[in-house]
Amino acid sequence: MARRIVNRLAAMIFISGFAFFVAHASRAKEHIPSEAVRIGMVDTLFRDVPESAVMSMMRPFALLMESQTGVSGQLVPAGDCENLGQQLAEDKVQLAVFHGIEFAWARQKFPELRPLMIAVNKDRHLHANLVTRRDSPARSIGDLRGKAFSLAVGTREHCRVFLQQHCGNCGHEPQKFFAKLASAPSAEEALDDVVDNLTQATVVDSVAFECYERRKPGRFTKLKVVQQSEIFPAAVIAYKPGTLDEVTLQRFREGMVGASQTALGRHLLTLWKLTAFERVPDDYEQTLADIVKLYPRSATASMSKDEKR
Repeated sequence: MARRIVNRLAAMIFISGFAFFVAHASRAKEHIPSEAVRIGMVDTLFRDVPESAVMSMMRPFALLMESQTGVSGQLVPAGDCENLGQQLAEDKVQLAVFHGIEFAWARQKFPELRPLMIAVNKDRHLHANLVTRRDSPARSIGDLRGKAFSLAVGTREHCRVFLQQHCGNCGHEPQKFFAKLASAPSAEEALDDVVDNLTQATVVDSVAFECYERRKPGRFTKLKVVQQSEIFPAAVIAYKPGTLDEVTLQRFREGMVGASQTALGRHLLTLWKLTAFERVPDDYEQTLADIVKLYPRSATASMSKDEKR
């Protein structure tokens, strides 16, 4: 685990240096506003990341933004989704990065907030998948009470929300619902644990499950999805209308949408487990409205600090 963190930080340092060069080269070509745009980031983006490494993860993103858009950015950790929504509504930050479900929650209290673009890892529509061995009799989370469960480090937030709510529907938090809530270093290793019957189930997103099929097709055949979530919305960069002028918003949107076309952009996107920034799809607002009805904030609190590994 320590080696993974060291390697990740080393990659960040490399990208930061590269980005610094590109950003400074871009300054020679166009005027960059002297006042930095403050960009708040919800704290769950850094779940499982040591506090000392959070700023190291933010810096490459800020430098990429400047090199792609000509907009100077200052990234700041902004607490949970409600606190970030308030900061955005009060112009304490001008842009904000949320998980999709958390943006839906924030919008309930601050309906004036709007999506500027989405952040995608292959799929715009996210699903959480409850996975067991193929020979398991379980048909849902309720059938796994008292069993051993694997939760991978870096598990996507929509998967955690799915797990939290469905365990809650059965009367308990996940750490009390399962006999053992084991931490796996990665989604692949969590799935390996299920194949080897070290644990009886795990929850992974569709991208991780498809990756496992490509990497380990033989072991994949020993698994099955017994319960799949509804569609969760993709992560989003949000704004409050009237805070930034339309020229700046357009520059930011067009620049970041083009990030996957540059070497630097592809490196950074991979680091953040993304494949692209995309324009907001036509069905995004409906997806937000649907998911918040199914997973309300009051019933689906973020997993406790004891569950952050």
